[in-house]
Amino acid sequence: MKKSVIALILIAALLSAGCGSTSAQPTVTPAQTEIPAATETPDQTDNSDQGEALVDENSEALQPGPYASYAVNQATVVEIGDEMIQTTTDVNAADDFENTINFVPSQDTLVYDAQGNKLSLSDLKKGDLITVYTGIYTPTPMIMPPQFQAEIIIIENASAEKPCFTWADTFIMDGEGMLTGAGETLTLTIDDSVNVVDRDDAKTQAALENMDLLVFYDAATKSVPAQTTPLKVVVLGENELALSNINAQ
Repeated sequence: MKKSVIALILIAALLSAGCGSTSAQPTVTPAQTEIPAATETPDQTDNSDQGEALVDENSEALQPGPYASYAVNQATVVEIGDEMIQTTTDVNAADDFENTINFVPSQDTLVYDAQGNKLSLSDLKKGDLITVYTGIYTPTPMIMPPQFQAEIIIIENASAEKPCFTWADTFIMDGEGMLTGAGETLTLTIDDSVNVVDRDDAKTQAALENMDLLVFYDAATKSVPAQTTPLKVVVLGENELALSNINAQ
C-alpha cells in the first residue's frame, strides 16, 4: 500500500517543460499529470489515478500501463545542499511545508538547460525554475515532504525567444513502426537533422529502439500520441524494468 501511494505521487507528470516564457507553464504539484502536447503548448489533464498498483514492495512492475517511465515535477530552487536540493511549487508561499519537494542528486544526475545544452549541478542556483525527471521504478522513501531522486534536471530559461520542450520515456517501435514512448504520449521522427548524443553529450549512432531517451523538441502535431521531429535526443540507456512491464502488456 505504501508503494502504491508513492507511485500515486510519482506519476504526477508534466509532459513538456517550456524553455520559452515559463510564466505560461503551470506549476506542477504531485497531484497533477500532463498528457502529450497537442500543439506547441501542452494541455493539462489529471490522470493521477493511474499510479495505483504500478509498483510492488520491491519497486518492480506489476501491471501494464501504458505508463511513461519517468515522472516529472517543476519547481523553484530554494536551497542547494551537498546532498539535497530543496524546492517549492509556490514561490509566494515557499515557507509552506506542503509546497516543498526535495530532490536528491547523484554523480549520475544529468543537467541541461531547456535548449539542450549540457550543464552541471554547479550551474544550479537559488531561484532557478527547474524541471526534474525521476524514474517511476526508482525506490522512493515514504516521507513528507516528498523526496525524489533527481535523475535529470532541466534548468528553465524564461528569456529564451524560441519555445521548446522536453520529455523522457522508454521508446519502443509501435504497431505502425514508429518510435513511441511507453506512455504513448510522444512519437519521434528521426532524420539527419536530429542531434543524437549519449550521456556524455558525444554524438552516437546507437539504436534508439528499446532505450530510455531524453527528447528536446520545439513543436508537435495535434495527434495522439503527439508526433515530433526532435532537435536533440539523449540516449540514457536501457531500462530493464520498463521493458519488462511493456512486454507484459
